[in-house]
Amino acid sequence: MRGYFWLAVGLAVLGFLACHAGRIWVDAGQRGFGLARRLGWALLGAVAPSRYWWGARIEALSPYEQADLLARETAALGLSRADNLHCPLCSTEVSHAWALTPDSCPTVAPGPVQCPRCDFRLDSCRHCVHFLPGTPQTWGGFHWGSGDVTFGRCNRYKALRSVEQVCPPEVAHQLKARGYEQVRAPLPIVDSFLPPDFCTAFKPERRRLRASGIRWPNARRVALLRLLASPPAPETAPPEELPSDDEQWLL
Repeated sequence: MRGYFWLAVGLAVLGFLACHAGRIWVDAGQRGFGLARRLGWALLGAVAPSRYWWGARIEALSPYEQADLLARETAALGLSRADNLHCPLCSTEVSHAWALTPDSCPTVAPGPVQCPRCDFRLDSCRHCVHFLPGTPQTWGGFHWGSGDVTFGRCNRYKALRSVEQVCPPEVAHQLKARGYEQVRAPLPIVDSFLPPDFCTAFKPERRRLRASGIRWPNARRVALLRLLASPPAPETAPPEELPSDDEQWLL
């Protein structure tokens, strides 16, 4: 019986993959793909269908079809632009939240990326890879904080601080005995929603964004961002109507 069970599971998986491959095979043929390209995308699409539907297929669309797809998918997301974001706190639309890197990978747009209603910031310290939440548990250790992300330190920028503020009492006493009154330490962040004005090193971390209720752009959203960044299709004037026989006689 166990053998029949695994046989049924295998057939179900093969059927599922064949369904994906078949849909891509048919659609690629309608888009004018050659036999070799159709076969290649059908095989790849069986295990990674988004590579075709939100990649090769979009590139095969005409500029007008791409514009129509961008408009429909953006409306389906409930947004006015594909690079916008619904604020996780108040659901207000945040403008120009996402961007693409030079190699077409998604990232947070240059800041400030801020909600106009509740001041939520996508490019805040708590969403950055350089942020160390809470207070250090041990001097020189790698375990930071108690899980409180409302404040912390920036591991990218350093500042001079007194040894009493940074070090345990015994270490601070030894440093002062050697003539050290201050040491360079990670910059304190009082409010993790307010990055320093001079900061230009923000780098988003997906895990921290997910903890704030923000979904990282998937293949669908990345495709829409690429369409949004591409130049619009040139507008063509409508064709002139030919004069009727009576009008030609008058001319």
